[in-house]
Amino acid sequence: MRLALRPALASSVFLLYSLIGSTKGFATFKWPDHQLAFVDRVLYEGSRFGNLTPDCRRRTNTTVAAQWIRIAYHDMSTHDVTDGSGGLDASILFELNRTQNIGRGMRDSLNDINFFTSPYVGLADMIAMGAVLAVESCGGPIIPYRAGRIDAKVAGPATVPEPQQDLPTHIELFRRQGFNQAEMIALVACGHTLGGVRRDDFPEIVYASEFADFDGTLSKFDNTVVTEYLDDTTTNPLIKSANVTTQSDLRIFSSDQNVTMQSIASPEKFSQTCGTLFERMINTVPKEVKLTEPVDPIENKVWGVSLIPQNGSYLLRVNLRRLSANPSRTVTLFWKEHHTQGSGSLCPPAGCVVNSTAPSSADVSSLGKSIGLKGFVNYRFNTEVPLSTSISRFWFSVDENDGSGPKIVDNGGSEYVIDQDAVLFDPSKTEILHADFPPAVKLVVGVRTSDIDSSDTFKLSIESYLPGTSDFIPIIQTVDLQQDTQNPPADGYTFFTGIIKPGVTAIHINAVFGGKTFRQYIDENDYFYV
Repeated sequence: MRLALRPALASSVFLLYSLIGSTKGFATFKWPDHQLAFVDRVLYEGSRFGNLTPDCRRRTNTTVAAQWIRIAYHDMSTHDVTDGSGGLDASILFELNRTQNIGRGMRDSLNDINFFTSPYVGLADMIAMGAVLAVESCGGPIIPYRAGRIDAKVAGPATVPEPQQDLPTHIELFRRQGFNQAEMIALVACGHTLGGVRRDDFPEIVYASEFADFDGTLSKFDNTVVTEYLDDTTTNPLIKSANVTTQSDLRIFSSDQNVTMQSIASPEKFSQTCGTLFERMINTVPKEVKLTEPVDPIENKVWGVSLIPQNGSYLLRVNLRRLSANPSRTVTLFWKEHHTQGSGSLCPPAGCVVNSTAPSSADVSSLGKSIGLKGFVNYRFNTEVPLSTSISRFWFSVDENDGSGPKIVDNGGSEYVIDQDAVLFDPSKTEILHADFPPAVKLVVGVRTSDIDSSDTFKLSIESYLPGTSDFIPIIQTVDLQQDTQNPPADGYTFFTGIIKPGVTAIHINAVFGGKTFRQYIDENDYFYV
């Protein structure tokens, strides 16, 4: 298990990264993998999602992190270990009206999380990622993340423990979820190291203030919830409430004569135990769901690839992101043509050579910094490719110039394949319509004119993905593209356009002609990157 405890972080991180590049035990990125690329961006790059909870940010008396951890547990709690049904599957969407899910934090969390979903990473995956980022942002353990959860379409059973329930009921509910009595005690303590109880939600528990904290360190993931309980200095409302019926933490914590609470009283043991249990919690999924291996930062991340017809040739754009900077490093792109010219191959056997522009730095998330990343570096490549030859594939050579010699980066031996040039997204002609508010995007797609002319059937459309608003269910809309009057045919291509509505975060370009079907995925990083 890759659980990095902060006191030993410096020594553990570099052992972890010595394993990157080996496929054993870790998810392997093979471009294009839209799921892992998206997860990598959210977890490790300086993404907008991670920026919602920096340094355990507070919100309305509690913290964003406490709310994100709560919704992850409540969503998972539908699991039945007996038949493998339920688990962390976003069924919480359909369970918000239950008393067990009371609280503005539920909708606050869904408003935070839902906007960042995609066609390849749904709400359940984002809830799990939210828990990982929440724990780290407050100083807790690093929790390995696996992708692949599937969003439910209906509500699960009403099996979230509630404060007024008795101890046998709580023990049974946690058993159903896959946790024994000792694990129940520890999981409740871990969940209650952050946050507290709001009077508006539970007036029968909180009387004297608007909000009652679980422990004395609201914005810190630590063992205080345990030590204050053991030395009887706690003000935890689920222990000290005048309403004996709702003293659920007291009943749970003391249910084994404090054996478990004493065993996790040290900071190290508390962090280790919480990391293990939270990892199990977010990985508790319906039995038919198969999660990936843990997702580490992608060592060689290819992104922003485009082939654009313009000025009598193609413009090839490629970006390669590396995990660390090295001023001495040389990165070279090689490519091979798709069609040979009359006089033979354009590129030599080793491939045509393209040198990168000056490398640029890219932000690292708080989680990335916690596991030892100093800063990503991006290498950008631009080159002209003849229209007559096009391009079939590309790869890289990376030389650290430290005597170790160049290493080939070739997508795990598969190379980076450009599988078609008949339908091409054109970021150079795509534009943000700033006159609109919020701004829409005019998307432009080029289609090879000869393919249109020779086809009896021609269909071209975009399928847009808009994260849900009030009901949090994404809206999928298909729009036929029309010929672009502002961009006349050129370079053997006819251009088509359509408007992407504000809020759309991803699209698929779909084309059918000449007996072939084409499908290309574009997300907002692509159409905002020009």
